[in-house]
Amino acid sequence: MPKKKKHTLIDKLSERFHILLVNEKTLEKRKLFSSSSINLAASSLFAFLLLLSTSFILIYITPLKEYFRGYTSIELRENAVENSMKLDSLESLYISQSKYIKSLKDLLSGNISFEDLDQNTENTESNSLELEIVKTNLDDSLLRALVDEEDKYNAFDLEGERFTTVLFPPVKGGLSSGFDYESKHYGVDIAMPENSPVHSISEGIVVFAEWTSETGFVIILEHLNGLTSIYKHNSSIIKTQGDRIETGEIIAFTGNTGSLTTGPHLHFELWYRGEPVDPESYIEF
Repeated sequence: MPKKKKHTLIDKLSERFHILLVNEKTLEKRKLFSSSSINLAASSLFAFLLLLSTSFILIYITPLKEYFRGYTSIELRENAVENSMKLDSLESLYISQSKYIKSLKDLLSGNISFEDLDQNTENTESNSLELEIVKTNLDDSLLRALVDEEDKYNAFDLEGERFTTVLFPPVKGGLSSGFDYESKHYGVDIAMPENSPVHSISEGIVVFAEWTSETGFVIILEHLNGLTSIYKHNSSIIKTQGDRIETGEIIAFTGNTGSLTTGPHLHFELWYRGEPVDPESYIEF
């Protein structure tokens, strides 16, 4: 009796099979395809690799890669670096301007002299020049021109043709104390009833409008030609930092606030390019 031949695994995988379609009514047989297990597995692997390769190529050559973590375009990386540099510049500029505002507060409270303030301002301006790290182009130039036009009263860039000597009086009243450079009384005291309106001497922009312990409610205006006006001991102020002011516009009301006052009055100072000047030389009270 002949021995049966053993079938190995390869023989079993190589055995071919047919898939037939049979008509239910006529029982007609129609062969769909014929294959073996090995061929079917190889075909499936080939189809999988083809699909994987096609997907990879599609993602690599199209913007779809930007939606996957770790894949960013050169343009996006450049924008990220540029935005990071701009953010660092803005942070440094914010710090320098905060120091400038702090110097103004120290000046108002008498902690520093105007010479120290000038030195701090020069340091702030020199630091601002070092922040030019972003290359300019045509759009940047147009934007800078527009900002310069809209911000012509900027406190850090006030240039004009001449010092306007015709100024609007902040209040009308009698002087109780005059300008004295030697005693560091850099303004005049005008006795006024409490809550009398205080007017701007000229058009400009509010650079400081806050409460201080020694001089009460204080408002500072920056005008054209490097002119600065300071109004102290107010009972209240009705303007905020950044407001644009017209000549003669009401900005505050007189009072008796702060520790350095003995009665209702307005302490008014006039500064020209960082130097205090006698207000009586330019304003008739």
